[in-house]
Amino acid sequence: MMNIVISMGLVGVMLSMLFMGLLIAYYGSSKTRNVGFVFLLIGAGLAYYLTLPETYSKVIFLDGMLAFVGGMVGGIIGIIVFLVAIIKS
Repeated sequence: MMNIVISMGLVGVMLSMLFMGLLIAYYGSSKTRNVGFVFLLIGAGLAYYLTLPETYSKVIFLDGMLAFVGGMVGGIIGIIVFLVAIIKS
């Protein structure tokens, strides 16, 4: 159980760093682009670390990825339902 919690947390940090790095590196000014590239490197390093066979099994990595994406989708659906309920009332 603890393996999936740690893996889910690391997958969340990895995905956040990758996507924030992409956005900052593309849309940022000259100073903040460097920070975006650092975020990309951190995200790529975490992705490499998580996919190493001796770190975690691929099943734990995929379970962590599935749990993180499922949580994000559930949160987005909840926000949409909330907004629809507020707009309709």
